[in-house]
Amino acid sequence: MTQQNKHRLVVVLSIIPGLLTIKEGGSVLFGLSTPSYHVLPWLVAYNIVLGFVSLIAGTGIWMQRTWGSILAAFILLCHSLVFLIVFFLFMFREPVASISVLAMLVRTALWAVIYLLLRWAGNEKSGKA
Repeated sequence: MTQQNKHRLVVVLSIIPGLLTIKEGGSVLFGLSTPSYHVLPWLVAYNIVLGFVSLIAGTGIWMQRTWGSILAAFILLCHSLVFLIVFFLFMFREPVASISVLAMLVRTALWAVIYLLLRWAGNEKSGKA
């Protein structure tokens, strides 16, 4: 995979899911859609905020700014922590939908891939690959 293709993939992986998260979370937050499962309002708000942060990170990555990679690491850290919280709430039989646990797992895995691709591209630039 060429450096340019890796760069494009990372930008798409960061921006498209961010847009989808804002759209879906916004429709739930503003009552335009009512899921058939238990919704955690704080999780919806978190996802919308991180959706916007994902757009900013994607823009920084597209512009090849260091802060884009830093934001990617920050997003991965945040998603990892929230995934653990949601997972433990679910395991202790708190009212958490299994779809919420799965969604946070997917978000965390996606940002792990983005972060690893950024690291891989950075190592190739510096000759460490």
